[in-house]
Amino acid sequence: MSLAFVRIDTSGQVTFLLPTCEMGQGTHTGQAQILAEELGTDWSSIIVDMPKQPVAAYRVPVMGQMRSVGSFGIRYWHEPLRLAAAQAREMLTQAAAERLGVMPAALHTEDGFVIHADSGQRIPFGELVEDAMALPVPEEPTLRPDSERTLTGRSIPRLDTPAKVTGKAVYGIDVERDGMLYGAVRLAPVFSADVESIDESSVSGMPGVIEVVRVPRGAVVVADSWWQARQAADALDITFTQTPADHLSTDEIDRMLREALDRPDVPVSTLRGDSEAALSTDGQVVEAEYSVPLLAHACMEPINCTAESTRERTELWIGTQGHDVLRMTLENALQVPADRLFINTTWLGGGFGRKTHGEIALQATLASRAVDGRPVKVLWAREDDVQQGQYRQTMRCRFQATLDEAGNITGMRIRLAGPQMGLEYGFDPEQMAQATGNLATSIPSRLLACRTCATSFRTLPWNTPWSICRSRFAPGVRSLIPSTASSSKASWTNALRQRVATHWNFAEATVRGRSGCSLSLTEWPRCHDGASQLPRALRAAWQWSRATAPMWPRSLRRRLMTKEFTSSGSMRPLTAGTPSIRIRWRRRSRAPSSMLSARR
Repeated sequence: MSLAFVRIDTSGQVTFLLPTCEMGQGTHTGQAQILAEELGTDWSSIIVDMPKQPVAAYRVPVMGQMRSVGSFGIRYWHEPLRLAAAQAREMLTQAAAERLGVMPAALHTEDGFVIHADSGQRIPFGELVEDAMALPVPEEPTLRPDSERTLTGRSIPRLDTPAKVTGKAVYGIDVERDGMLYGAVRLAPVFSADVESIDESSVSGMPGVIEVVRVPRGAVVVADSWWQARQAADALDITFTQTPADHLSTDEIDRMLREALDRPDVPVSTLRGDSEAALSTDGQVVEAEYSVPLLAHACMEPINCTAESTRERTELWIGTQGHDVLRMTLENALQVPADRLFINTTWLGGGFGRKTHGEIALQATLASRAVDGRPVKVLWAREDDVQQGQYRQTMRCRFQATLDEAGNITGMRIRLAGPQMGLEYGFDPEQMAQATGNLATSIPSRLLACRTCATSFRTLPWNTPWSICRSRFAPGVRSLIPSTASSSKASWTNALRQRVATHWNFAEATVRGRSGCSLSLTEWPRCHDGASQLPRALRAAWQWSRATAPMWPRSLRRRLMTKEFTSSGSMRPLTAGTPSIRIRWRRRSRAPSSMLSARR
């Protein structure tokens, strides 16, 4: 029996094919709990795996790709996985009902058996799979009631813990293949540079060296061992093209950001009231400038991929967050057909968004083809991993606020400068800026202005897609009120932190969405630090505004298209008006409860 997420063989072995990778966050255990519970199988005997080819069933609709990003592992996949397991359960139950001559309602599944309680008969799944596969797949199976949910919501030992404790866990860096060779890279030190010339003979006589392979922006040296390959890569006579960014430095980037903030024409993203007038009136004006540097993801496991590739078939062993990205990379560069690409997903030694990209897969595939399809493991050194990183971008923020005699904020102006991230992901930076700045607060006058600075280096989200927006405005919003300050600014920083917490704690925010419904969170987490609450509010608003209706599972979509959540977790009909997402805070005098979540 084989469905998209559930496979059962005639021996009764149940295997779950999971749509997201495991990189230490426990997603495989959580997803397996959902499937095992709804199916009614023996938790102790399940096997978890991942599909070898990214197809429609494993793609997140809002992205159109199979990607392990954005905390979608449970948040999005809960309903589709439950539905798939319920389909398999009903097919097995129907097959058993026909065999026993009873109604399906008289049967239930438990520990890998279909059970008829009245007669005590038990039929193992394995004996039913062939009959079950002859039945049509039910489109809307009945889900288990909450009273029968025995795994989700409970603390269960993670499936990956034993292998990690005993050293049996296989990460990409651990992959071994018969006759495997090793590759080390020598890549351009500047992102906009490419190879100008390579002298392969400069390393051809070195021990173990087999081939020097040209790849985008550099070369891979293939040898009998990785250390031999690395030594040869360091010795390789290779020159790179010159670029205007050859002498770019941290000081130069910082100067560029400061100049951008000083310019009079910084584009305004949000304007409410008259912040200029508010800042010029009597009152205490506080000012500060903050910055965040470029940050590498620096995963514990360096970038690596093992490939066996010919024109007929390409097989990869890799810890990846972007299965469709690998497919598209090889399809565009080498015309590898999707049906001839097979991806063996290992565990990831950290990901954080960095392992969504496919350059390492292309390097390994080219290296394998250069040695007649032999397996080649290409492994970046730690220096390569940091130098070739796709960084969380640097940003600089200039912050000003006016306080009246009571200490209330009467005006606020925030200027931001830094490289823009998100265009390559299809996100509109202007919409993100407005979504960030349009939070309705009790501050009467506020201005948010952003200046994009073009740079030659690549940027990438840190942790989640929300990082595109969060990093974009990190100094001005996420770090609006810093957790530390110099002694000369400590007093006003503490006062301002308290005032911002007061203002944003009871304000109502409305972010317009394309979803055709609204989510109302009428109470807030047990966290009274306004600086911490603000990014969480923005995150909730952004995620729901991006979650277009086609992305939602049918059962959840039906409920949300006509209802909104209340503070007690119940639902009520939506009021007429413009579709929106509403987030409300209560005053701190009333102890806030846990933030509501969209759960059944």
